[in-house]
Amino acid sequence: MPIVCHQLNGCAAESWSLEHVTVLVELRRLSAANTCQALRSLAELRRILQEFQTQGIASVRVLKGLPLAQSVFGDVGLRATGDIDLLIDEGSLLEADRALRGFGYCGLFEPTRFSPKRLDFYRAHWKDIAYRNPATGFEVDLHWRCFRNGAMPGNALCATAVRDSMTFGDLRVATLPRLESLLYLCVHGTLDGWLYLKSLVDVIAQVRTMSEAELDALATLGAGYGVLPELTAALVLARGYLGMDHWSACLLPEHDPTVRHILRYADRNLVQGRFLAGRDAIPIAATLAFEFGLRSSFRYRWELLLRVLFRARMWKTMPLPDFLFWLYPLLSPLEWLVYRLRGSRAAPKAHVDSSIQAAPLN
Repeated sequence: MPIVCHQLNGCAAESWSLEHVTVLVELRRLSAANTCQALRSLAELRRILQEFQTQGIASVRVLKGLPLAQSVFGDVGLRATGDIDLLIDEGSLLEADRALRGFGYCGLFEPTRFSPKRLDFYRAHWKDIAYRNPATGFEVDLHWRCFRNGAMPGNALCATAVRDSMTFGDLRVATLPRLESLLYLCVHGTLDGWLYLKSLVDVIAQVRTMSEAELDALATLGAGYGVLPELTAALVLARGYLGMDHWSACLLPEHDPTVRHILRYADRNLVQGRFLAGRDAIPIAATLAFEFGLRSSFRYRWELLLRVLFRARMWKTMPLPDFLFWLYPLLSPLEWLVYRLRGSRAAPKAHVDSSIQAAPLN
């Protein structure tokens, strides 16, 4: 929306109809509100990072968000502002959780209440915890890994010791290296089914300035991290939906099985959802089938199965002692049925923020 507003401002003419002018005025209002929210988010990011530093939580990097807006679009207000994604070392999870709760954030789960066995299991088989501050409305995703599935190629993108940084006045924010960040966006968008055109625009805005040699280097790097199918599919979608035709001979062909799998899923989600669908509009079975087909290795698919059978959500509704932890796969169908029944009853009564809902495999 802010980019559309920015482009329309540049071509507005006196000959425009009243209807067009009315639309532009509303876009300007929404864009100004987004800029205000981006500045508030920057202040909140500063507050959180300073507290993390005080608590001795080092090696914090910011994924996407404000650094991406500034580096790619040159203005924090030109990218729709969402939640704050922070990447920390796995061993700092409990300290970071306490710091966020001290600011009034509520997490989807409370890792400090997990037994050591469950904490180790959660850190091994999930990637983040979502938080929301009910007083301010800010949302934070606390990551210790790029992707939920520990066997998903591309997790090494977040494990790299190399880092870039972005400066906002006297605030220096650490980020992933530029190319690793771009590849991360391709895989992240793929796992979301490319539901959000904002994610595709983030990719296109960077690729459109690259020469063929730079694209070759990006594709080679993507192959090294094992995420060449996700990069290829992202550029195919960019070509199909937004008319960008930057390409590299080092990318995979469109008929590659994994690329086709990604494109079918993305096209179905975008077209059937009239480009407005959210995650909750996609059936869990469809999400599972898509993720299952992304990679064929035993370990990758075993990780998917473990998250289904040992959903962390069950640990709250059915708090079994650790010595009965193995029973959760047997209870999983019953818990799922109860959860769906509760959800169907609660849905008409209240709106639940989508970012704080349990992810499909939680």
